[in-house]
Amino acid sequence: MKTTSIQLRNLSDAEIKGIQMKILEEIHGFCVERNIRYSLSGGSLLGAVRHGGYIPWDDDIDLMMPRPDYERFIMEFNSIDNELLDLRKSATCVEMFVKVSRRHTYMTDRTLGRTMWGVNVDVFPIDVVPSDYDNHYGIFQKYRDGLAIVCPYYREMRNDRFKWMCKYFMKRMAHPLIPGCLKMKKKIDGLISNWDESSTFAGVLLGSYGKREIMPADIFSSYKNIDFEGEQFRAIEDADSYLTGIYGNYMSLPPMEKRVTHHLYDVYIEL
Repeated sequence: MKTTSIQLRNLSDAEIKGIQMKILEEIHGFCVERNIRYSLSGGSLLGAVRHGGYIPWDDDIDLMMPRPDYERFIMEFNSIDNELLDLRKSATCVEMFVKVSRRHTYMTDRTLGRTMWGVNVDVFPIDVVPSDYDNHYGIFQKYRDGLAIVCPYYREMRNDRFKWMCKYFMKRMAHPLIPGCLKMKKKIDGLISNWDESSTFAGVLLGSYGKREIMPADIFSSYKNIDFEGEQFRAIEDADSYLTGIYGNYMSLPPMEKRVTHHLYDVYIEL
């Protein structure tokens, strides 16, 4: 049987953002139609408030949904152009949130040459936590740290690339001998996914800002439209409290040396 190789073309930053915007538009339309609550989150919400769109040096889109809406989204979302990736089913990736990834595009990790998904939008669950969330968060973090030990994760890379590469390959060699990655994920998911509308505190526990993302639950109770790149999307109504909790004086720009992207990948599309 005759086979043909796939031809790929490298995507520019503008093209990547254009595809991300198309994914966001589809998610928005789906959620509005199904009455699923969602909001821009993290740097995407900061960008919407401070810049009216992307942070100029940023290159991704993050969303968040209250856990019940998040689970509905996972169950009900379907698309011709985009694929929902539920990474909780993967034993080789730390991320436990979902991605909506564009079909026929490929993001290749510059460090390891891995291609795990295409151009995508991240969707995080908003989970409630008990009033004594220091203890609750500590238990959650213990399991998450344990997962990171046995599952290679590219964001662990810092300045010492050689040291990180040695660590990565040691993990990959040991990984088949260590059972329980999926079991650990299920443990974490069960720990944080018990939604209770009467809870005092909530936050995106699977995000990158730690306990700064835990805040009064009522911050996530109401939503509004917000401008992002000239279009209207959804955001939590009390964006000020959310952004202050994470970033402090969020309207002030960081120093020039910190205005950089932290993503290390090349992006391609099928011809």
